Amino acid sequence: MEWHRNELKKIIASPEEKLSFALPRMEAAAMQVLLIVDEAGRLLGTITDGDIRRTLLRGGGLEVVLSQIMNPAPLVLKVGTPISYIKNVMLKKNIRHIPLTDEQGFLVDLVLWLDVFDRPCTKKDEPVVIMAGGMGTRLDPFTKILPKPMIPLGDKPIVEVIMDKFYRQGFSNFILSLGYKAEIIKTYFAENNGRPYKTDFVQEKEPLGTAGALSLLDNKIQTTFFVTNCDIILEANYDDVLSFHKDRENDLTIVGALKEFTIPYGVLRTDNGKLHNIEEKPNLHYLVNTGVYVLEPRLLSLVPRHQPLHMTELIVLAQKNGFKTGVFPFHGKWFDVGQWEEYRQTLKVFELSSLINM
Repeated sequence: MEWHRNELKKIIASPEEKLSFALPRMEAAAMQVLLIVDEAGRLLGTITDGDIRRTLLRGGGLEVVLSQIMNPAPLVLKVGTPISYIKNVMLKKNIRHIPLTDEQGFLVDLVLWLDVFDRPCTKKDEPVVIMAGGMGTRLDPFTKILPKPMIPLGDKPIVEVIMDKFYRQGFSNFILSLGYKAEIIKTYFAENNGRPYKTDFVQEKEPLGTAGALSLLDNKIQTTFFVTNCDIILEANYDDVLSFHKDRENDLTIVGALKEFTIPYGVLRTDNGKLHNIEEKPNLHYLVNTGVYVLEPRLLSLVPRHQPLHMTELIVLAQKNGFKTGVFPFHGKWFDVGQWEEYRQTLKVFELSSLINM
């Protein structure tokens, strides 16, 4: 684990730091943990991906200081602890990160699950439905020639990048809902059929919106399933999303991404016409709908056959009919490539970091 010692500084933070400053470092290091230390380097606590999610679910924002949300008593082992012992502890406690300290409590190293286990990806039975029937008018004139799902990212079309990301996490059953230029998509998959996953299709006869095509799934879905738009790429742990959905016994779970917006002006805080204070260029944080969902098959009864329905309308219907609806807070990287500027930015990111092959 010598390389971790060189990487530790990326995920080390002080207890006085705000989450908004520390979170980008955590995401960049891709270790799903922050290590909180004092000025001398003694370990004070840890913050995991789950701690951040629980903070967001309680309504906490990114301006919270780390000392308020850290675990002040994480499981810690001493440097030199045998790997066999570390394995047993990780298995017994189901822990993904264990900090290593010296006898005085100074942080020395970090052991990750993947350091000691070569864990194969567990195969999932849950199908993934990809809504790929839209006309993609925001990407004109490209989509006059190709359907949006076939627009390239690197050497693959967007839809295949999405499928590959799910497949690498154990999902191998895909259903594509087609409409506009459906034959181009079918031909591509027919001519490139060496993939290790199953691809099925349903096809709209007329545009049915972002949820209406779910009415075509009557005989294809008998279990919990994912739904994703064909222009959304998440760097998410879908195991965590699925566990969240099932643990809370949700009928519908929306994956919500934490998005930061900066107001480029000084904001006047007033009380009955009297100036209270001026907040210069404040940062606002919201959970926004990513277009990725987990659904139970019983929700399909709410979708009218052969009638347009948008996912936002289905969510409202679900709530009105007593179905339990939840939100999974996600704070990692995500890309909406459904419009030109976002597509261009995503291309740059893919070229720089080779996300497709990660």
